Order: sequence, then C-alpha cells, then structure tokens
Amino acid sequence: MIGLIDIGGTKLLASVAPRGGTHGPALRRATPRENPIATLIDMLDEVRDGRSLSAIAMAVPGPFDRGGRRLVDPRNLSSAWWDLDLGQGLGEHFDCPVVVENDANCAALAEARHGAGRGHRCVVYFTISTGIGIGTVRDSQLVINRHDTEGGHMVVWPRWLDGPKCQCGAYGCLETLVSGPAIARRFGKPASQLEDPAAWDEVGRWLGLAVANTVSVIDPDAVVFGGGVCHQWSRFEAALHQTVAESLLLQPVPPVVLGSLGDDRNLVGALSLVDTVAG
Repeated sequence: MIGLIDIGGTKLLASVAPRGGTHGPALRRATPRENPIATLIDMLDEVRDGRSLSAIAMAVPGPFDRGGRRLVDPRNLSSAWWDLDLGQGLGEHFDCPVVVENDANCAALAEARHGAGRGHRCVVYFTISTGIGIGTVRDSQLVINRHDTEGGHMVVWPRWLDGPKCQCGAYGCLETLVSGPAIARRFGKPASQLEDPAAWDEVGRWLGLAVANTVSVIDPDAVVFGGGVCHQWSRFEAALHQTVAESLLLQPVPPVVLGSLGDDRNLVGALSLVDTVAG
C-alpha cells in the first residue's frame, strides 16, 4: 500500500491506496502546532490498519527542500514544522521511501491528468486556501525548475503604491490580498461567511490580474482553480473573467475553470507522483 499525506495550513489528510489504484477514505485532523511527525505517524497507522507501506507520498506547503524532503519555513505552519525532515522521520519509522512535493504541484498534476485540465497540453493550477500556490503541468508532467515555486508571492500591489505587507516580508503579494486569512483580515469575515458582492468583486479582480500575468508568461492551454476559498467560486468568477479579458489583449484567453476533483485532489496528485517516481 501507498501511504498518502496532505499537509495544509489548518488541516491534515491521510489515506492509503494500492499502487495504480484509487485512495480510500481520507482521515482528517486539524494541523497540530507541536509534535508533527508523531501526529503523521499516528494518522498513517490508523488508515493503514496493520498493512505495510511500500512508499509514502506527501503534498506539503512551500517553501521546501525537494531533495532533502524537508520543510524550510512554511509561514502558515507553526515553528515545529520548520526545517522538518519528513523523509527521515516517516521513512525510518515505516521503513519505506518517502516522496515529497509541493501541494499546488500535486493538485496541478491531479487536475491535469484526471480533472478539469484533462485533455489540455499545458495546465496552470491555482490553489487559493490558507496560502496560495501555483503549479504547472505540461504533457502530463510537472514543470519543476530551480526551486519550489511560490506563485502566491507574486507582487500585484507594490510597496510604492502602498501595498500591504505580506508575512514573507514583501509588499502586495497575492497571498496577502486573497488567501483565506487575508480575506478574513481585510473584510472582517471568513470567506465562508462573506456575502458582500463588492468584496468578492475585489477578490476576483486580484485573482484575474494574477491569471493574466501568469498567462502572459506561460501561455497555458487551461487555468484551473481549487482550494477552500474556491468553494465561493460563483461569488468572484465573473469579476475574475472580466479582469482576465480586459488584461489579455495579445493572447487568446484560455479556459479558466473550477477544478473538478474536490478537496482530495492533493492526495490524488501525490499518488500519481509516487507511481511515477517510485515506479
């Protein structure tokens, strides 16, 4: 069996799947502030139900060290997670290889191969949740360059125009404007409770600007959205599409759609990744 883990800013998911198969029901827990490795071991023990694991695949927030399978300083998690060696902690306990990948990349891979991006040669995926991440898939393979991508920290409202400071230290990052915590901070209510059309139009415009910038550089065949904030997709979709249409004048506007795989997409992508890497 393959053990699957998705580490989010507020929740953890764990499941198992046979190699080449589909994963079972996902166990969900709140993301702990202390003893993360012990929590992950306990969750995997519960879902594997005595069965041995031949590999573990993990979707993790950035930034992280891919080669070292180590979280670097994920700002949406407590310091107990920083510089955490997931490969050693879990690999030694379960005596199996551990594959670690950025959560947005896992979701991108899942949606490109099995979801809303299926059939498109190049897919860009945006996850809008506790943090914001972007992943790119071309010809069903992840596009991985020098380091972990940090699309949520593209600057869309610069400091010299009084853009707000982001927790990364820069000013006007996309994540500090439209992530889940940013929406709650800026509009006084969490996304699940926010009903103000003007607020959602602003969210849509910022996301539309980010899409336009990304398409200008990458020129994908499709853009797919997911993450907790996107449960409110219908509230900001129109403003997003309008901004993209007004901003992209030299390239055809690609389809910009909501993902189809739900909140388990990171587990689906992680399983696809370990099948590819671990063979």
